Amino acid sequence: MFDPTAFDNLKTVLEGAVYDLDLEGDIVVIDRRDLVDLAHFSRMYTISFRLPSTPPPPVSCMICLEMDLEQIANELLQRSVRPGCRLTVSFFLPIRQLETCSFIESALRRIWGDKRTIRQTLSHEFPHETPGYRNEVTIEFGRLIYEDNVADLQAMIPYMTASLEQLQKFSGK
Repeated sequence: MFDPTAFDNLKTVLEGAVYDLDLEGDIVVIDRRDLVDLAHFSRMYTISFRLPSTPPPPVSCMICLEMDLEQIANELLQRSVRPGCRLTVSFFLPIRQLETCSFIESALRRIWGDKRTIRQTLSHEFPHETPGYRNEVTIEFGRLIYEDNVADLQAMIPYMTASLEQLQKFSGK
């Protein structure tokens, strides 16, 4: 048996917190991926969910937990540096007007605060007869998270569901 890495421990806590909400009916898990990249020797875990019974088009949330080669090596070689993971939270929703982006940013700043980097990436298919964009809104934390941040990780889940509720108001607008 192997000793689990910080990534494994954080992934287990994150997955448990999300699936608990799914079992309670507060969210619906729509995708999950647990990837090992052997070319870059990295790990990535994503889990995506949405609110139940939302009118179309629904907004979804994806949590991404990553650990790169440097962090994995630090842990496995028992270097004095604490191993940590990168965490990002992304939301996906369709919008029709570019002006909606500023309202989205304001809503998310009220929930997540001013210290987070909020990045919005718009895309659309060409040729596209109907106006509209796919908005990917990513919240970056600018630091690694560690095993002793488990409580913080669990405390973020209500922020994600509150964000889904707020963003649903902008979906398709």
